[in-house]
Amino acid sequence: MTTIQREDIPIRVLASGAPLTIPVFYVQGAADGPNVYVQANIHGPEIAGIGAAYDLLRRLRDEPTIHGQITIVPSINPTGLNSKINGYQVGYADLNETAVGNFNRIYQMLVTDADEHKTKVSLPAFAAAHKDTPLPQIKSAFRAALKGALDAIDAKRAAYGMSHGQKLASIIQHLSYDADYLIDLHTAGEAVYHMYTFPESLPMVRYFGLHYTILLDDSFSGVLDEAFLQPWLRLREAFANVGREIPFEMFALEAFTPELGSADTLDRDAMWTDAGRIMNYLRHKGVLEGEGQPEAGVYHFCKHDDYRRYRAPTGGLVLWQKGIGDVVQAGETIAVILRTYAMQADGGGQVEWPIKAVEDGIMINRTDTQVVHEGLGLCSMMANVDQLS
Repeated sequence: MTTIQREDIPIRVLASGAPLTIPVFYVQGAADGPNVYVQANIHGPEIAGIGAAYDLLRRLRDEPTIHGQITIVPSINPTGLNSKINGYQVGYADLNETAVGNFNRIYQMLVTDADEHKTKVSLPAFAAAHKDTPLPQIKSAFRAALKGALDAIDAKRAAYGMSHGQKLASIIQHLSYDADYLIDLHTAGEAVYHMYTFPESLPMVRYFGLHYTILLDDSFSGVLDEAFLQPWLRLREAFANVGREIPFEMFALEAFTPELGSADTLDRDAMWTDAGRIMNYLRHKGVLEGEGQPEAGVYHFCKHDDYRRYRAPTGGLVLWQKGIGDVVQAGETIAVILRTYAMQADGGGQVEWPIKAVEDGIMINRTDTQVVHEGLGLCSMMANVDQLS
């Protein structure tokens, strides 16, 4: 019998003395199986994931058999969700802490290539100690080591106190470090549906039905999918260094960051559909009964290094000439920035500043404001795009 339990985890005490908590739902299946972690709303404006998580919980109640456990956190960051100025959602960073520049850059890399470390897991030492250990025991021991690293980092900070970002990251990583499949739901300005994942998991995007994918690499910027999966990718390399080759698929681990369209929007039909995307993937992985079905169509992907961010070369008002999902050719005008301040009485002055595509690509997202300062991010484009065969 499937059971669903709720736990309210305290994450912060406000200046008023009131506690701030997050509800975490544990869906425990009747049969053994993988451990799945799903969260949404690390950024305040990213509310589509809250709706998807809500409908996911509703739909899971009707599932006849669930194999394993699914942990669902519909709104992981109430601080961000509550951050509004004059009705405009600004919760990408903590307004009360300069140390938190982006709520999705707060996570800790828990491993190191050093031979020893006071808090992090030494990959060379772990691989040497487990060179001949069976794989199930390796996974169990490495997860225990990751938890130990989290606990050690917390203990080191305890005497001085933790920033909100540090505490939130610790809570999230404690909730997710032992997952098999991690799904971190986001949105992005005004955007098409797209996905971040690692090359090892690229074929799985068909089961989410997300047709644009940015492939992550071995660089670490403090985001959750990297913090979750990179330690295991690096562990595989550490084992190779001591003469043991372990195909990564044998670890049976995957991480995804689906971007569910545009920020600060919520749609009843999309909530249901987005929950269905997750369920279809979970059926394919054997967590839910039935067969997951890959969605037909063309799937585009590029490397993270080929995901280009265009910024405003001057301030003004943006007039878009390309929309999200549009294929753009090198040299085409993406947008024009209108600077009426530069207009002269005789009609002179450079009033319109064109923004031209540097290379061929696909526009994935763009800013949801048409009033921009110099340097503001205007849009993101996939370049050097390939198709999933």
